Amino acid sequence: MPRLLTLLAALALVAGCAEPGPAERAGRSLDRAADRTGEALGGAARGTGAALDRAGNWVGDRLEPGRR
Repeated sequence: MPRLLTLLAALALVAGCAEPGPAERAGRSLDRAADRTGEALGGAARGTGAALDRAGNWVGDRLEPGRR
C-alpha cells in the first residue's frame, strides 16, 4: 500500500507540472524585463562612452593642436 501511495503522489506531481503556474510565468516576465533593462543600460553606457571620447578628443585638439 505505501508503494501505491508513493506512485500516486509521484504521478500527481508530474501531472501538475504540465502547465506553468503563475509564479513561474511571473519569474519569466521578470527575467525578460531584467534582460531588456540590461540591454538598454548597456546601449546607454556605450553611447555615453562614445560621447565622452569625442568630447575628450575635442578638448585635446583645442589644448594641443596637431597632437594626433
